[in-house]
Amino acid sequence: MNQKPALLTLVMLAMTAHAGSALAALPNFSATCPTDIRVKSQGGNVFINGKKATLKTLAPAAYSATNGKVVIGITFDLPASEPTLDYVIKHDRRAHGFCTVHAWSAGKAAALPMAKGDSPYQGKWIAKNRETGATVANIQVDGKEQVWVNGVKVKAKRADGALQFRQGTILYTLQGDPRIRDESDWNDSDVQNTGPIRLE
Repeated sequence: MNQKPALLTLVMLAMTAHAGSALAALPNFSATCPTDIRVKSQGGNVFINGKKATLKTLAPAAYSATNGKVVIGITFDLPASEPTLDYVIKHDRRAHGFCTVHAWSAGKAAALPMAKGDSPYQGKWIAKNRETGATVANIQVDGKEQVWVNGVKVKAKRADGALQFRQGTILYTLQGDPRIRDESDWNDSDVQNTGPIRLE
């Protein structure tokens, strides 16, 4: 029975990040992959064959690490659960598969790099389902208007006096003017649903 490579799962997670969850800490681990690939994670950094890899956050519990032609996919269910790793070698369709984790431990969550500034949008916002009251997303905006949705950084821009950004099919609109701040909302174009966003 064929298993879906974890790297494909990473793409799915990036498109549908877990609503209401925050950025999970990357576990510490040591692992090996076919073709003599050694992978180590320590203190939030990943090393491939002894060289520091470029780490990318794709979802709250999904990362990719790249060094040269080697790409390692890293996923985990909970911060205290064993990670799943797979590898891909660019430009070689035959070189892909799962890795073996030999040892691991839970990582320590790192604080988001919040820049200071005077943006009227800065702070912690919560997007809610209008009908159920359930949390749709946790949003953080820093003083330079850098935005994270569920711990994943997204691009934001000013539009019609508001700050707008998108993650997947959801468009978020924040109103910085205190007089209309309650008009901040989100809109999911896929399921035709909308709801309020409140500043904590």
